[in-house]
Amino acid sequence: MKVIIVDDEMIERKAMRKLISDSFTHIEVVAEAANGRIAIEEAKKHQPDIMFMDIHMPGIDGLEAIRHISAELPQTKFIMVSAYDSFEYAKQAMKQGVKEYILKPSNKQETLESLLRLEKEITQERMQVEQTEKLAKQQILNAISQNEVTADIEVLYQKLFSDAQTAYFFVITGSDPKTISELLAEKTYLAKELGDKHIIMLLSDKKSLHHVKADALTLARSLCQTQPAATIGIGLPNSELTKLSISYQQALLASTQLTEEGSVSYGFPLLRENEDSTVRKLEKAILEAITNGRLEQATDYFTLYYEHLTKQEKAVQYLREWALQVKHALEDKGVSLRETNVLEAETKTDFIELIRYFTEKMILQGEGNDSISKAKTYIHDHYRESFSLEDVADYVELTPTYFTKLFKDQTQQTFIDYVTDYRIEKSKELLRQTNLSLKEIAYEVGYKDPNYYSRVFKKWTNLSPKQFRSTLK
Repeated sequence: MKVIIVDDEMIERKAMRKLISDSFTHIEVVAEAANGRIAIEEAKKHQPDIMFMDIHMPGIDGLEAIRHISAELPQTKFIMVSAYDSFEYAKQAMKQGVKEYILKPSNKQETLESLLRLEKEITQERMQVEQTEKLAKQQILNAISQNEVTADIEVLYQKLFSDAQTAYFFVITGSDPKTISELLAEKTYLAKELGDKHIIMLLSDKKSLHHVKADALTLARSLCQTQPAATIGIGLPNSELTKLSISYQQALLASTQLTEEGSVSYGFPLLRENEDSTVRKLEKAILEAITNGRLEQATDYFTLYYEHLTKQEKAVQYLREWALQVKHALEDKGVSLRETNVLEAETKTDFIELIRYFTEKMILQGEGNDSISKAKTYIHDHYRESFSLEDVADYVELTPTYFTKLFKDQTQQTFIDYVTDYRIEKSKELLRQTNLSLKEIAYEVGYKDPNYYSRVFKKWTNLSPKQFRSTLK
């Protein structure tokens, strides 16, 4: 935090500087000024956070100095200091946005409290600005990657990056985001995560696309040297904001073309690569993204895939066959898609909607697996006790109706059948390995009525517990 002290009395300035220096280590007095003219010059030079401003000074007074400084440095805060207890001065100061007013001779505690109040206000304002800027950057990056750049986005981009002449994209895999951010600390860039990939948009103040392209290769090489497992797909630089989505698509394509077997870990897309090879790689990338529940990544890869396929005849027929293959691949993983008719899809939007549906089903499958796994663990730990379906549904935080359906879908058994089957298997172990009575075994596996246990056992195994034990002799 930077402070400037403005007062025509040198003793007052030195006393204020000593008070601040003795009281704080994080607040620095960067300059002093004996009048308003010098105060304006020092403010331009140091751009302080806070200024202690005396009202009555020769030449330009404190209020006039505040007007000049505020016009150029609206973020600077002021603490008025005056020997005159005048309400008129206070009113004029408030009109200039001054919130703190100290009378000479100033009380030390009052001075420090005023300084701390403004410091807190500045900190809060900076946090709000940082948050707003962060959201704006994400809005810009999302608009570019989704090819939805509007006039408002262009204005926002110019406001935040007025010096940027060109920009390009990196799509990075196999790297640590923290390390990447450290390596890019001196660069101007926007970033977001896309599944297992890191999307980086780098901005340059150079106009020459040739020079920027060379810089991109040099930077990618440097990053890969420090991150041996990383691969970096690079998009060609562009000076037009509305065309930067092409750079993103190129970086994404290059990322799919870089393979572990290859000797190159970074580069621009291979535009002469065998078309069939590129299509196969994109198909694999889409399926992996869907399987991992990464909708945005799957959609972005599909956009590339669609562009490649539309170069061919009968593209819609090919897309339908591909969608059918994806459906079968997901069904092999246990996802229920029987009611999905992929052969009705015709437009790009239809296929993106299919991808969304496939991905959501895959996500639900994963969540379902976790819930059912948790339910099974509960059953295995509590089979000796009395519990209901509602008890277990509540334990896994699902409604009984949804839990019933999910349990059947995942285990191919009803909840009651699964519990019964587990208890009967446990009772078989006891019949084989112990000399416990049938009554004791019934209690051990959660049946309070031995006769009911015997009936259930016979229904499950076609033998009574006594007959089952006799076959073991």
